[in-house]
Amino acid sequence: MSTQPHHQTADQGAPAPEMEKAFYGFVASEPKLTYHDGKPRLYFKAGQEHYRYGPDGSRTKLPTTFHDVVAFKGAAIHGGQKLAKLDWFMGLGHDKPNTNPATGVEEVEFIANRFGHDIARMNYEIDTPRRVSQLANQAEQNRSAGFNGPAVEQPSRDRAARTL
Repeated sequence: MSTQPHHQTADQGAPAPEMEKAFYGFVASEPKLTYHDGKPRLYFKAGQEHYRYGPDGSRTKLPTTFHDVVAFKGAAIHGGQKLAKLDWFMGLGHDKPNTNPATGVEEVEFIANRFGHDIARMNYEIDTPRRVSQLANQAEQNRSAGFNGPAVEQPSRDRAARTL
């Protein structure tokens, strides 16, 4: 008799979810996309803010740390096209010990295989074919139903985008 609990699920036999380490921070240097023997490699320094939270709910900012981020193949190309200095991002991957050739100091670099902007801190639009089609269908339904939407007041002067 097995001592393991037995659970019946619709996904029984399905593989476990893929879990990786995550890195959250901002791009601190200009991302550098290079090719070696035709293989893409992306490198940049990333900053990571740290905070200490008190029992009363207070928050104290600690020194920002900086780390090497490296990506290869498709992640390198995507990151090189989408990421710019000061962008807030999240990356999935793993860390790897590395000796800095200039200083001889042992460091840890983050090897990313996925990148994305932090949607809470970045302004951007998503325009995948599916989403564009959905928005066009919604606009057509609104027009055919006689819905014009609320009147929008235009600001009297230009304002900067909202930031956090």
